[in-house]
Amino acid sequence: MTNQNLNFNEDLKWCIDNDFQVYIKPMDNNGNCKIAIRKGGISTDGKTSKYCKEKELTLYSTETLGSITYKSQKIASQNLPKVFLYLRKNYGRI
Repeated sequence: MTNQNLNFNEDLKWCIDNDFQVYIKPMDNNGNCKIAIRKGGISTDGKTSKYCKEKELTLYSTETLGSITYKSQKIASQNLPKVFLYLRKNYGRI
């Protein structure tokens, strides 16, 4: 396994462990899309809110769309590792 793959796996694991859901969101029927980040998205199953019976409270998440519009999901997916790294660096203090 290369260093790049190892870092990608660590960054992805950090995002999951810290409740960041990162995904590609279609913007229109022409294939344009953006990378979206949902803080709290793991806990809420990708929804805006979810009631947690164990904790007896409602969990909330917020979606933030990236500023770049990609021409295809393939191009957007090539940039996902950069987003995982960005989140880990800015919110994980690495």
